[in-house]
Amino acid sequence: MTPAAVLFDLGGVLLPFDRERRVATIVRQLNVDADDVRELFDGPLPWRMDLGEADETDFAAAFAEMAGRPIAPSTARALILSVFEPLNEELWRLAADLRRSIIVGGFSDNPAFVASVFPDGALLDPMIFSSEIGAVKPSDAAFAAAEARLGLGLGGEAVLFIDDGSANVAAAQRRGWDAIRFTDNAALVAELAARSLP
Repeated sequence: MTPAAVLFDLGGVLLPFDRERRVATIVRQLNVDADDVRELFDGPLPWRMDLGEADETDFAAAFAEMAGRPIAPSTARALILSVFEPLNEELWRLAADLRRSIIVGGFSDNPAFVASVFPDGALLDPMIFSSEIGAVKPSDAAFAAAEARLGLGLGGEAVLFIDDGSANVAAAQRRGWDAIRFTDNAALVAELAARSLP
């Protein structure tokens, strides 16, 4: 069955990332210890931000305590976003091609400010951020919220979800969605072709 809507995960799919890249950036810019940075990102604050319970102001305070000097929220935001590597431009082009015939959105465990690193002119609609729905994948609440945002009376079987996390793919399939675990561009293109896409 050709889906009526495709939802892309961001991190690890459209937006490649490297946590150690962010650690190195923060260490360099704030002159702090790498293990302290890792401890911060392994703690509850990133989880709270993904749920919409914390933001860059909270990270600015945490960075300021670590560095022993004031850190602006805008600097904190830039440091958080330094996790992302160059865009997967081929997949962004593929998403744009898909938009010509079906709904193409995003479904991501991230704060909404991650949209600032999207390529110019890129559009994912709907763009479902965990921080806006107050739930993260692979919870049922997150998937239910995504279905509600898609609207249009679409049942789960009409949705194709692309994510790099096996737990998220399994959760989507339990809800009756079609789902592909992203490993690389070529494999995804082959999976889409099998579904008569784009």
